[in-house]
Amino acid sequence: MKYFPVAADALFYGASAALLSFCMLRYFDATVAIAAAVSILLALAVGLVVFLLESRTRTKKYLSAKQREECDAVLMHLALAPPEDVRSLLTTALHKEGRNAELKNEMLYVDGKPIELLFHMEPASADTLAHLIQRRGAEFTLYCNKLSPSAEKLARRFPIEIICGEEVYDLLSRTESIPEKLLGAAPPRKKHRERIRAIFKKSNARPFFVSGALLLIMSLFTIFPVWYLAVGSALLLLSAGLRLLAPA
Repeated sequence: MKYFPVAADALFYGASAALLSFCMLRYFDATVAIAAAVSILLALAVGLVVFLLESRTRTKKYLSAKQREECDAVLMHLALAPPEDVRSLLTTALHKEGRNAELKNEMLYVDGKPIELLFHMEPASADTLAHLIQRRGAEFTLYCNKLSPSAEKLARRFPIEIICGEEVYDLLSRTESIPEKLLGAAPPRKKHRERIRAIFKKSNARPFFVSGALLLIMSLFTIFPVWYLAVGSALLLLSAGLRLLAPA
């Protein structure tokens, strides 16, 4: 399941490249055998490149554009909210997970281990983490939005468990603990922008792909194929663009 979104993208882009190249080659009078062979090779090459590139860049948990936006909003809320509210929120979420979480003297403990919070607008620096280790020792779990590279290097020298941004968001999301009102949340978008956004969103890549594919296939049989080929190619490219760049 980890690589399913990557494989789906590889299949999509491979099929798009194959269909477009086959119809273009047939339009320029290439034989069916040559057009099919080139299209299959191109599909394999494009699919392999997409798979390799996305395998390197995907995180362990795949987030859609909408989830990424919500994740960023939640992490901003945690950075802006008072520490006692953040501790209370995490306590509630951890309780729903069946963890033994409790507050003692304004300190959160999970399964008897102290929890430290470093939710900042910027990645926590090594100096900030060093001051925390000086004050608390190294036996604690750190919840934060993100650590700077130097802070990550420092943390690896100690038995500190690090729970970073997406893991915190995942905890709050799966336990349905995300607050209804988030501090610093962006104002609602205007209605006309919402309508445009609804048209050009990632989920519409599929109908654009189907429409473009049908027009390209029809170009193989019609007497005047140029318009079918042009419009079908445009829809297919639009579909690929939406899948790559559009929000979910």
